Amino acid sequence: MNLNLHQGWFIAFVLFLCFTITVGVLQYSFGVFVTPLETAFGWTRTEINGSVALFSFTGIAGLVAGPLLDKYGSKPVMVFSVVLLGMSFVFRPFITELWHYYFLSLVSYAGMPGVVMLPVGKLIGMWFPDTRGRAMGFTTAGANFGGFIFSNITDPLIEWSNWQNTFLIYGIMFLCLIPLILIAIKDSPSVDISEIENESNDQNSGLSAKEALKTKTFFYLIIALLFASVAYQSVLTQVVPHLENIGISRTTAGAALGVIAIFGMVGKVLLGYMSEFIPSRYVFIGALLAQILAMMIMIFAGTGWLLWTFVPIYGIAFGGMGSLIPLIVQDSFGLKNFASIFGLVNFFILPAALLGPPLVGISFDATGSYSTAFIWISLGFLLGCWAFIMAKPAGNFFSN
Repeated sequence: MNLNLHQGWFIAFVLFLCFTITVGVLQYSFGVFVTPLETAFGWTRTEINGSVALFSFTGIAGLVAGPLLDKYGSKPVMVFSVVLLGMSFVFRPFITELWHYYFLSLVSYAGMPGVVMLPVGKLIGMWFPDTRGRAMGFTTAGANFGGFIFSNITDPLIEWSNWQNTFLIYGIMFLCLIPLILIAIKDSPSVDISEIENESNDQNSGLSAKEALKTKTFFYLIIALLFASVAYQSVLTQVVPHLENIGISRTTAGAALGVIAIFGMVGKVLLGYMSEFIPSRYVFIGALLAQILAMMIMIFAGTGWLLWTFVPIYGIAFGGMGSLIPLIVQDSFGLKNFASIFGLVNFFILPAALLGPPLVGISFDATGSYSTAFIWISLGFLLGCWAFIMAKPAGNFFSN
């Protein structure tokens, strides 16, 4: 089993790299390209930022990629998805019209679920049945690591070369993942017949997507994750504007966001590890309550030293959610059809990403402050806590 353990950590490392490049390039480097594209083509900020709305297509793509992954395995789905991501960036230097940029953005988002959202949960659950939490935390920490790396190297790359070559470099980075995936990714460890007979084979247990949809667990889980997911687009993106609005310099506010990303890496590993001893939904409740505390500090602490206590609290709690969501789906419905069910979950929680940011903007325009929005989001988190309590697992698939 030592060979399986080493291979499992190699798989986890490759998944870490997939998170690093995919999230770092698609999300964290996006804003750095805005000014160069605006200068090159005369597009407005609204036109360029409109491509972000296409992120909603990840929900539709997940509905297709999930069943394919469950049926054919992780490797072919990951390779095809990486090809989509790589080619979408390789062709960006040749764009001349806005619709070209939108189309290639759509291709990118179509590939995203099959690289990071779907395979990580299934592979980590299969290879690390006894240490899922810490392995999931390490793997998903790649998203924060990618954010830190690509938010810092993209502008120097553009200055050193140009935006076209930077897009090309990122496309090649994606394609370089293919040989690693072909070498490393394997859907299940090789074990002896005796070991299969003596162990509960958790990876072969679980509900089908159709069965999961009929449970109260799925209903409550969607409610909980809808409220929880608001944090991704509606709070994190507003931290810098909020700090600027209360008198903090943009440089200091930006540095705070970078430190939040670092604490997010800690949160993924720490909360993932905690889920090995405490049911994952209860750990998630703790993360939501901690985020409420952090938002209250941002609202009421003023600009003194107490304000900065929100950085580690929010970073750890917010970051930890990324490792907990796949674990909760595993705990609730098992591993057998994880990718199909996780694709459905991502589809149903998309309204949080689509509606949250505009509503926060409307609240700010009406009040001149983010405080009201943060308070309403905190109340939503409390409803999410209640829904997590109600979302009892549909079976005894894993035990803490």
